[in-house]
Amino acid sequence: PLHGKLLPGGYQGKHSIQYQDVNDDSVYNDALIWYGFGLNDPLNPALYRDTGKQQHRYRVDYPSAQFYGGIVARFTNVSHITEKDRKGNKIPFFRGIQQSTVQPTEGGRPCSYSTNSPHDTGRAWSSEGFGTSWGDMTVMIVNDGGECCPISDKFQKTKKAEVNFTSVFLWKKEDFINGGGTAEKITFDKISKLSVDVTRFRKNVEESRFVVQDGNQLWISEGQTKAIYDENDDLFWVGEKGINVNDLGKGKMGAIVELNPLNSRWAIYTPFSGEDQIQTLFEELEQMAFNPKKATESETQLYQEKSDKLLDEINQIEFKPTKATFVEHHFEDVQAVGIYFATYPFAHETTQLVFDNFQAYATGTIAQGKAVAINPQDDSLVNTSTQFTGGISVNCGPYEQIVTQCVPDKIDIRGNITVDHAHVDKRADILVVAAHKPYIEAEDEQFYVLGKKGTVVEPWDGNMANLKAFQENILLEPEHSVQMYTGQLQLPGFIRFFFGYRLQNGTIVYNEKSLDIILNPENTHSSNQLPYTKSIKNLCQAAKR
Repeated sequence: PLHGKLLPGGYQGKHSIQYQDVNDDSVYNDALIWYGFGLNDPLNPALYRDTGKQQHRYRVDYPSAQFYGGIVARFTNVSHITEKDRKGNKIPFFRGIQQSTVQPTEGGRPCSYSTNSPHDTGRAWSSEGFGTSWGDMTVMIVNDGGECCPISDKFQKTKKAEVNFTSVFLWKKEDFINGGGTAEKITFDKISKLSVDVTRFRKNVEESRFVVQDGNQLWISEGQTKAIYDENDDLFWVGEKGINVNDLGKGKMGAIVELNPLNSRWAIYTPFSGEDQIQTLFEELEQMAFNPKKATESETQLYQEKSDKLLDEINQIEFKPTKATFVEHHFEDVQAVGIYFATYPFAHETTQLVFDNFQAYATGTIAQGKAVAINPQDDSLVNTSTQFTGGISVNCGPYEQIVTQCVPDKIDIRGNITVDHAHVDKRADILVVAAHKPYIEAEDEQFYVLGKKGTVVEPWDGNMANLKAFQENILLEPEHSVQMYTGQLQLPGFIRFFFGYRLQNGTIVYNEKSLDIILNPENTHSSNQLPYTKSIKNLCQAAKR
């Protein structure tokens, strides 16, 4: 594609250090590897405009694309294994995990249908003959190895090597969608839900838990998943202490993990308390350029003491359930939500996880959107107390401020205007404008004006004088509803909707924050188990029931 990332984008903040003792066996021959680590700098791949690498086009402009947290992998008995860099110098072989990426096809099979969802739904069928690609998030510490995967291959052939890992992924309130980012406070109620889909792999993953930041404190759920095997050696996840798991089982990797936060107790979780100290210790260890074959006894002792301190700080990310105190907790000010994955015992096993579609449903009072008021005579801004709210419903679902949908979907776009008291009982024209560009990062945008209650759509040149009315000469009431559009949209891309009113003196008042649609074409690949159009056929009837 001409937009989006062409290759997987790697998680940021990768560090590694050798000659550690990660399994507490008093043998300092282990590798400690970590990515990200904290709530200050994003863990997600860097924006390609920042890296200059056109092949890494991570789309940070997409909703909730920014995420935080960290991944820690601990490899035992591997520090002596080296390879040569391009200059012929020996360097440690285990400097990263096998794959730590967000995959290149976001959304995972947009506008297609699979009865096995979420099993393998990270794969997206290409219409351009390139086979399949993926659209999910990887924590692939080591896979089965082979020519494709040198880190995993070396691990599998090093019989004394063992590994465990810890990871946490967090999304901040500032990136919440549907008004959550600007809500005064976010809380949970009886219909709230945290959920995540596991799509392709979940090997040697001991548990998962949900994480929520309430005010300045992170909490981790007592509710967890547990991996079990049946009599046929098929892997299943089961939920405990409030977590529900819809596991396809029978050789399939798909599973949906859900929790209503009210159904679990919670424990205080402090994974990043030593974030600054970690960087200081790491830099000191790097400067020592430790070589166990050449170091003196005192140098070795100093290196190991600093290494133990570094490991203690990094291991704050590893939750210790047997030492935790779980309590009933009422969340009053949710600032972040996320998911925790870990395995604790060290083992010589393939260790990998692939997931996507993390979601959080919560409650809060959404602030009304600010208005922009313009005097078209000189384009100057005018003070106004008018406020806007609105949303987009897809296939009779809830109204949301930003949606990802498909061309065949039926949509309903509505808005509400709380009119400035100085404008109430005045005559005005209702205005609706749509802006389209082929993808969210594109710079060029085509504007359209909707006239005659949406029955006429015409290109608009941006000249205020050429704005045609959606509704003409209506009497403004204190609260005014606008149904902007009902039906299907046929122009894939990124579409923004603006609405407002024009007073008889020419003043135009409209919503500052648009209602947004990411519109994908229907996937008609022959591998679809059911045409997407048929899969949505009865959604509105089901919603009415």
